[in-house]
Amino acid sequence: MIAQATVLDDLRAIVGDKHAYLPDDSPTFAVDGMNPKAIVEPRTYEEVGAVMRYASQAGLATIASGGRTKPDIGNLPARYDLALSLSRLDQIIEYEPADLTVTCQAGISVPELQRRLRVHGQKVPLDERPGKQPSAGGMLATNSNGPSRHAFGELRDFTIGMRVVTADGRTTRAGGKVVKNVAGYDLCKLYIGSLGTLAVIVEATFKVMPVARIERTLAFRLRTSGNACSLAADLLRRGLALSYLQLRGWNNGANDSWLLEIGLAGSEGPVARSENELAGMAADFKAEVADGDAPVNAGATDSGESKEARGLLCRFSVLPSRLSAFIGGLQALEPPDMVAEPATGVLRASWPNSAAALTLLERSREIAKSHSAACFVERCPPELKRRIDVFGDPPPAFELMRRVKQQFDPNGILSPGRFVGRL
Repeated sequence: MIAQATVLDDLRAIVGDKHAYLPDDSPTFAVDGMNPKAIVEPRTYEEVGAVMRYASQAGLATIASGGRTKPDIGNLPARYDLALSLSRLDQIIEYEPADLTVTCQAGISVPELQRRLRVHGQKVPLDERPGKQPSAGGMLATNSNGPSRHAFGELRDFTIGMRVVTADGRTTRAGGKVVKNVAGYDLCKLYIGSLGTLAVIVEATFKVMPVARIERTLAFRLRTSGNACSLAADLLRRGLALSYLQLRGWNNGANDSWLLEIGLAGSEGPVARSENELAGMAADFKAEVADGDAPVNAGATDSGESKEARGLLCRFSVLPSRLSAFIGGLQALEPPDMVAEPATGVLRASWPNSAAALTLLERSREIAKSHSAACFVERCPPELKRRIDVFGDPPPAFELMRRVKQQFDPNGILSPGRFVGRL
């Protein structure tokens, strides 16, 4: 292995003295308690390519990062030598409002991107999170979005182009900058959610849409998750002007507190009609309008992140029609704090202070299997990660995934060990 001082000198020759440095015991770029040997902050795509060529030749395990809102997602890294920060790649490259597309660098924060687009009455359907500054590239790499996905689709649906840097430093494109541009397999869909194990995303092109003229947020308290899920299902059937649905449940001793948050967006007529229908439906489902500030979920935020870094946070995906029954199954365990999307069946369950994380995980996975649900551990203590695969059992196509990883990253330097089956 090359000496740390030599690595630092070589990196500084690429990006300048100020933008290659040692971690100095700072946890800023730590991943599951592991610190890199060096941190590098390139400014251009050419610099990213030069850094990756150097890392490939030197055999340096490299983990790319943006806003670092989910630094510990995925399995434990097999190795971690170099932190590649994309925070300086924070520009909008091309934006013509009439074309309904925007091309931006991966390091731009989502709030800043939305601020720039709102000047022209437009937005990208990336969910903003209060108090968080996720980068556009980070959201793509982790496939993170929120409760508006049922209205606007997944990230794969409105990401139409990317520029990436490969493990050996080549810059390549996928997709393009117009809506109809893909012939053959769309590599954008391969990179999204790959946790940076196949390439470093440095640029993305998104479809944009108009900002709604009117936006409303309503909240209803319900005594049971069954009533909440039934109300959500009825809302979806009626075709209201919904922008998002989110169900919160938290353990308050009786475990009977549920809050259904409803976002409405559109022009004045549809939003007013939707509000009137909601008022009429509330009584049928024994729902009470939540006055004042909604209580903060004790264990999970909108982004699904546990406040207790050493707690257990799982993300489940189940058929929306089975969500209520699945919630009931989880409540039979040590009752978790929950944030669910009734429209999509995505549920995040958090056990912030549990000392029996492994037992809870095993039992919750059994419950998930009985409901044909998928389970992914978004956060847990590193000592638990050493004993499990956060993705669960490898899928039937795992051998194909292994061969894809070998083709894209033959030296195994891009986030090694973090993906499915510790790829």
